[in-house]
Amino acid sequence: MASSDLSAPSMDLQGGVTMKINWTEAKAALVDFYHKTPKPILLSGGLFLLSFLFACGSVALSHLSREKRLVFFLEYQKGSVGGEVRAIPWKSSLEDRVQGLVEELLWGPIDPRFQRVFPSGSKVQSLLIRRGILYVDLSPDVLFASEDIRVGWDERFHILRKTLSFNYPRFKQIFLTVNGQLPGIPPFLAQNPEKQKKIR
Repeated sequence: MASSDLSAPSMDLQGGVTMKINWTEAKAALVDFYHKTPKPILLSGGLFLLSFLFACGSVALSHLSREKRLVFFLEYQKGSVGGEVRAIPWKSSLEDRVQGLVEELLWGPIDPRFQRVFPSGSKVQSLLIRRGILYVDLSPDVLFASEDIRVGWDERFHILRKTLSFNYPRFKQIFLTVNGQLPGIPPFLAQNPEKQKKIR
C-alpha cells in the first residue's frame, strides 16, 4: 500500500540508506536563504546605475546653470580687440554674475591668439549695482606694468568697459575705480568735484 504522507517522500541512497524529504520545509529554507544571502552582483549593478544617473544629472545641471558671455581681449598679431566666449556659472545675484564676468577678463584668455589685458594678480575688491549704475573697484595690481601686457591702463579699462557694456547693456553708467580712487586723477581731486571742474 502506498504511503499517504505526500509532504515527505522517501529517497533511496547508496548503501540502503533511505532519506525522507519534507518539501514544505525545503521550500521555506530556500526562500529564507534567498532573502538572507547577499546579492553582490545586483547590489553593485544598482549602485552603478544610481551613480551613473547622479553623474548625468550633475553634468546636466552644471551645463544648464551656466551662461555664455563674450569676454574681450587683444589679439597678438593684429593688435585689435577680439572676443572669446566663456561659460560662466549662473548665480541668482546679478552682482555675482557681473563679478564673475570681470574675473574672467582679469584671469586672462584661453585662446593662444589673445593676450592678457590686466597683470596677473588683479582682483575685484568690490562690485555694487545701484539704480542701474555699476560700480567696480579693482585692486592696484591692474595699473602695474608687465612684460606680457602691451597696453596702458586706459586701454585696459576701455576693454573692461566694452566687455561689461556688451554683455550687460542695461547699465546706465559704469564707474571703474582702483582702490577706491578714479584712475588718472590724484586722490585729492577725486574727493573734490569742484576742483575737477576748474581743471577741465
